[in-house]
Amino acid sequence: MEELKPCPCGKIPTKLYISSTETTKYALVYGDCCTEWMLEFRTYYHKPDSKECMKLAIEKWNDGPRAEK
Repeated sequence: MEELKPCPCGKIPTKLYISSTETTKYALVYGDCCTEWMLEFRTYYHKPDSKECMKLAIEKWNDGPRAEK
């Protein structure tokens, strides 16, 4: 898995989880560090357990808004 940026809780997750939403167009991604910060992303209709969907989830996680230090 590609290197992940830290979560707002301050920890770097070792694993990301994908949670389905009511539609197949979007899903949520969150880390195993605190499970409190979730980001919604477009799946482009890839199944949540697919490599393609995980790649999109990682991109969203790393591009998600974080506070400036």
